[in-house]
Amino acid sequence: MEQMLNALIIDDEENARILLNKLLEETLLFKNIRLASSVDSAYNELNLFEPDIIFLDIKMPGKDGFAFIQELPQKYKIYKIVFVTAYDQYAIKAIKSQAFDYLLKPVNRKELKQCLQRVIDRKNNDTDKGGTLKIIKTNERITRIRVNTRTGTLFINPDDILYCKAEGNYTAVCTGKKQHLCSMNLGKVAELLPKNGFIRIGRSYIINFEHITMLDRKECTISLVREGETATIKIPRQHIKDLDIL
Repeated sequence: MEQMLNALIIDDEENARILLNKLLEETLLFKNIRLASSVDSAYNELNLFEPDIIFLDIKMPGKDGFAFIQELPQKYKIYKIVFVTAYDQYAIKAIKSQAFDYLLKPVNRKELKQCLQRVIDRKNNDTDKGGTLKIIKTNERITRIRVNTRTGTLFINPDDILYCKAEGNYTAVCTGKKQHLCSMNLGKVAELLPKNGFIRIGRSYIINFEHITMLDRKECTISLVREGETATIKIPRQHIKDLDIL
């Protein structure tokens, strides 16, 4: 029987907690994922269960991630702390704090799975239990979606999409140099896309966050790249937090 993991996500930003929770659920590795919005509420969660891995934001109101680590029992510091933050300048301090790994927001699926595999390998090496853990790939795979245009029907591989933008009752689907104007509103296009991999930003955009290479909070822009094709889009400031990983 395969073992399953318990995880605790600590982040003061609700969107960040929800998105990371979704990414973890996709792996099918977790039997219990609990969420905490602050260091104090995280301590309450630790009284209820023992996580195998703790995903910890650094900059939070009140006590920050480093303060949380300082007060943790030693058993949680072996290989259980993974920092998830938008600030790469804390990497060295995180390592010195005995963090097992360090992920930058927006969280990349591939990097997250690599991190989880390292946790699993470490856990399997440190126990004598018979079961082993492994990454499980979901069966959901949509190879092409069918969208209507003013002149006919277009078949698009969702992996090729950088973003979709609302244009009134139409939707512009960007795959790099090409933009396809679909005679469907953004909501209808969203229903056609895979549940995993795309994130809705307000009423104007759907972003394929597999292709995100940079999020500029100061300029409120997102840069996306696919096979050398680059696109930069402007996001309303009030929706920037919707991307706090992705």
